[in-house]
Amino acid sequence: MSGNWLVDLVPARRPGRVAYLFPHAGAGVSAVLALGRALAPDPHPVAVRLPGREALLDDPPIADLPAVAERLAHAIRAHANGDPIILCGHSSGAVLAYETARALAPETAVLLAASAQQAPGTAVRTAAGCWDRPDEEFFAQVVTDGYLPAELLDAPDVLEMVAPALRADYRATHEYLTGTAAWTPLASPILTVRGTEDLTVSEEDIAAWSALTTGGRTNALIDDAGHNLLRDRPAELADALRRALP
Repeated sequence: MSGNWLVDLVPARRPGRVAYLFPHAGAGVSAVLALGRALAPDPHPVAVRLPGREALLDDPPIADLPAVAERLAHAIRAHANGDPIILCGHSSGAVLAYETARALAPETAVLLAASAQQAPGTAVRTAAGCWDRPDEEFFAQVVTDGYLPAELLDAPDVLEMVAPALRADYRATHEYLTGTAAWTPLASPILTVRGTEDLTVSEEDIAAWSALTTGGRTNALIDDAGHNLLRDRPAELADALRRALP
């Protein structure tokens, strides 16, 4: 799996820290490429690409988040090969990164970074539950969330191609956040990141990540930034992550 689900973003690899980058719903390598280049060479950046997108477009997407996390944890252990592990997730990718950190136990990531995402265990106020709406409503919400350009609403062929992965990711995140899982604190320290103009995630949503770690939480604010930090402010997101590393 690591050759398909995990993609090294720069060719050189040396012993040292490895950062696994989890993009937002429906996205793949391209969404985290700028962040990865800003992080390289230390930590070494690796994109997480799930089935149903990009080179894995023909593979059926998986809408069971804990099952995905278990498979990712196995792949990350093998790929890291004993090097320190960093997990960095943006938006819904932060939820998957958190569950992957749980699945890595008893190994511990040296840092979990959660960008622009409410903490598991808080009241769900996101639009993730729109995954089963009719196409027009669903894609309008994805555009509102900032993960599709508005002009694609007039490109039905493209929407048909990206819909399965988008719906699967929205569904997996919504069902996980509204389910009955016990939110186990991690030994890993947590970095939370929020744009000051992000209307989808409140300061309270971000602060609640503190309850999910026994290793301490640090917080970074990016001034005049909205929700999609991967697209709009990757260099500043990389700086925040690098400052939080032990």
